[in-house]
Amino acid sequence: MTDTTGTAIRTDWADVPAAVRSAIECVVGAGVLEAETQSGGFSHGVAVRALLTDGRRVFVKAIDADDDLVRMYRTEARTAARLPDAIPTPSLHAGFDAEGWFAMVFDDVAGRHPRLDREDERAAVLATVEDLRRLLTPSPIPGVPTFAEVYGPELNSWQRYAEEGPPADLDEWSSRNLARLASLEAIWPDHAAGTTLLHTDLRPDNMLRRADGSVVVIDWAWPCVGASWIDLAALVPSLVARGVDPDPILAAHPATRDVDPVVVDAFACGVLGYWERALRRPAPPRSPHLYRYRVAAARVTREWLRRRVHWQ
Repeated sequence: MTDTTGTAIRTDWADVPAAVRSAIECVVGAGVLEAETQSGGFSHGVAVRALLTDGRRVFVKAIDADDDLVRMYRTEARTAARLPDAIPTPSLHAGFDAEGWFAMVFDDVAGRHPRLDREDERAAVLATVEDLRRLLTPSPIPGVPTFAEVYGPELNSWQRYAEEGPPADLDEWSSRNLARLASLEAIWPDHAAGTTLLHTDLRPDNMLRRADGSVVVIDWAWPCVGASWIDLAALVPSLVARGVDPDPILAAHPATRDVDPVVVDAFACGVLGYWERALRRPAPPRSPHLYRYRVAAARVTREWLRRRVHWQ
């Protein structure tokens, strides 16, 4: 989709209450000498790469415990703490409440977001997706909700539009094919069950490419258990946005090569409907770039689905 560098309006380290900063420094066992705010993504919480007074580097995330997003942060901490050591993700050192805030301290990863339009970096991302599928089947974490439980109410927008009426500004192709879209969308939930622990938010800005070319996955805030094909299918709009034809990848990758193409169509349909509904909601005040991202996500997902279904 669009570039997510500089999209977040984050709380800087210096703006965190002094008592909270002191509590975090107490947990890490050293003072923070330098703190570099990471401006990607859409959350407004603290996200800093910190150089400590003893020379170590850590990554710190923090948010006011009364913030609406704190539940997401707590989920990320619980998930990160229970992921097996073999998973390519930064290790969590601590997740804790401090002076009315919630904070997490991770290993710092030196790297950048992978470029999906570069063949070698794309291959590394796809290899990481397969590593996750292999290492997280069955799920090593009990009590995680199913994909259908979490996303069933979100990936049903076409059916809702068919019942309630579509928005007046819906594009011509979607309006013309609304009944078809609603019928297609209804298929995916019957094929979403599985035992794999899913990330469910795989995008380049939730990955880091290290100097050796390997890729790590970050931000485990939305874990679900479901079919192992879902994470790769969810990555497809990011591939399309970079000019990559995803269909040969889906046909060859172990996660998706045996999946009925109609199921992939149905999932793409559900994702498109989600973005169509989301872009009509106001963006949160501290995520002003989210609207632009939603519009781009709807556009590239529609482009992919239209190529697959060949509807006029």
